Amino acid sequence: MIKNLPEWAYLVDETGRYWYHLGNGERQNVPEGGAAKAPGKTMFGIATNDLVSIPQWISSKDNEIISQVVAVEVAKLGVNRSLGPGKVSDWKAVEYNGTRTLVQSVSTPWTLDELTQSPSRGDFVDFYPQYALFTPPENAAVLWKEGATWVAGYSRGRRWVHVQTLGGDEIRDALGGEINLTLIELSAKGLLDGTARVVVWSGYDLELHRSLQDETGLIVDFEARPAPAPSQAPEWDFEPHEVTRTRLGEARRRQGFWLTALALIAVAALVSAAYFHLWKLKHSNAALLNRIEANRDGAAMIESAMERWQQLSPAIDPRRSAVELFHQISLLLPEKGLRLTTFEIQNNRSILIRAEGATMANALQIKGAFEKAEALADYEWEIPPPRTKDDVTEIFATGTYRY
Repeated sequence: MIKNLPEWAYLVDETGRYWYHLGNGERQNVPEGGAAKAPGKTMFGIATNDLVSIPQWISSKDNEIISQVVAVEVAKLGVNRSLGPGKVSDWKAVEYNGTRTLVQSVSTPWTLDELTQSPSRGDFVDFYPQYALFTPPENAAVLWKEGATWVAGYSRGRRWVHVQTLGGDEIRDALGGEINLTLIELSAKGLLDGTARVVVWSGYDLELHRSLQDETGLIVDFEARPAPAPSQAPEWDFEPHEVTRTRLGEARRRQGFWLTALALIAVAALVSAAYFHLWKLKHSNAALLNRIEANRDGAAMIESAMERWQQLSPAIDPRRSAVELFHQISLLLPEKGLRLTTFEIQNNRSILIRAEGATMANALQIKGAFEKAEALADYEWEIPPPRTKDDVTEIFATGTYRY
């Protein structure tokens, strides 16, 4: 059964296309050419003239196998449409008999012009073979008109098993013969089970009555065409390529819109985050400047105390007195081969030393002695490689107080 029925159906009868309200039976005619806008979300009834019906027995009850057999049969009869994104073929099981399944497959092997011309394409939410929306009389051949075209359908029990387009009024006299030939063929294949009568969905026509009865030998009844009953119809699954392409294009456009929107939101979020981070930095800098300003006097006092301590340190700490430092450096000098030419203390923190050695070995010896002296470990020494000048080797050493 069809679920989630739309409000309207787009159908065709002997007068042409019309909109049909599935709730109250209201009918609205469609102008010639089908250019009118749909009243709302609508079910598209595919005219029988746009369908190819293939009934057959298949020796399986497995849906996958049935689908494969149906596809082969459709291809063999040459009714395949060019490939596209839509779904233009489907099948329904009419009856199960032992290991066999009676199947009717239906295809739409050509473009539906009504869709390419109609501004209502986006309003069509379901696509169904129109004949399937009408419940057939039991075990009967049914004749009706869709526009100017005569159509015949054949039922097995209360299920459609086959439909065919016969032609326009030019073959009116041959309608009975066409139906009789189809009845013979379908019965020979075991597709029909005792067709009892011919039903014409139309007003009474004496000439047509006699023609059908003479050709088929069956009872002929004229009945009013029933109202469409989509809630009782099987769930056929169709969507023409044109509609699928339109919907895919709309989906891509929506996706592109949302991706663009998300990108803009992301950019806006990054810009906002950057401004927030900048604001935090400014706020932090301002707080830090305030702390510096608040502690400026205290820092000046500490700095002044440190300067005084550096000045007094040589007098308070014997190890930093000039005499003691000179004594420690003198202890490092060898007895022969090296003399101290300069000893200077700058800013109570740095010691500048120059010495001359008789040989390069003497110079390297004193360089290593400065770097290893434990008594001078509070100083960080910078001693470039000794250099030769005239007949002596000069050495320069700078020691900086670490603390």
